[in-house]
Amino acid sequence: MYIFLFSLAPLPLFQHNKPLYSFEDNADYVYDVMWSPVHPAMFAAVDGMGRLDLWNLNNDTEVPTASVTIEGASALNRVRWSSGGKEVAVGDSEGRVWIYDAGELSAVHPEDWARFARTLMEIRANRADGEEEGPMELAS
Repeated sequence: MYIFLFSLAPLPLFQHNKPLYSFEDNADYVYDVMWSPVHPAMFAAVDGMGRLDLWNLNNDTEVPTASVTIEGASALNRVRWSSGGKEVAVGDSEGRVWIYDAGELSAVHPEDWARFARTLMEIRANRADGEEEGPMELAS
């Protein structure tokens, strides 16, 4: 399934809010997504196959930076970051919770904000280039 990245900038009334980007690395429904509270380019996503993905858009926009499939888990339907952004809690449809230490993957460096601004500019430029051809959807 897909995860879409949208801009929150106001649009003229005649224009539809199209996704800036579509992330397509999941084989099942994505049930929850949450941005890191501290890292500008990182988000976590969980899906119906019991998979947790950590995406760092400064590193790659086509595949997650890290993934884990939880053995014995039913559909993962909740993901939450700790307030410090170092741990990720995921829950399944049976009420079980797992906590993962994101470690160095979640470390914020001074250049991350500027790198993410460049990443977003590249995504917008690619979208503008592809609008004549239809919506941009990259598969990994």
